[in-house]
Amino acid sequence: MLKRVKQRSTTPLEGAVRHRTAGLAYVKPSRLSLATYSARAMARHSKLQKQVLALYRQLLRAGQNKPGFLMRIRSEFRENASIPKNNVMHIEYLFRRGQRQLDQIKDANTKQLGAFTKTRRDS
Repeated sequence: MLKRVKQRSTTPLEGAVRHRTAGLAYVKPSRLSLATYSARAMARHSKLQKQVLALYRQLLRAGQNKPGFLMRIRSEFRENASIPKNNVMHIEYLFRRGQRQLDQIKDANTKQLGAFTKTRRDS
């Protein structure tokens, strides 16, 4: 359904396709919803964010055939999701650590991932 609106010369309508006809514009809603449009606008990631997301996908693929790995990978990423974006040094450290763990997981001889946990005495 097309709506007939007066043409604005300053800003085009967001999420709509404009068709000009004799000084008036017909606004046809685009196929993208506003939620999709805003999600695409927010989906721009920095280079480091893209690398971290790629590492996450690689770790999930590598850990698919090994029991207990997927849960551990997801929990590690969820724990560290709250790190501020401006703490680049810590994020890069965790990224390098993740790459080393990926190499270990890809090794055919790896059966388990070890973890160090704090006891009450260590706290």
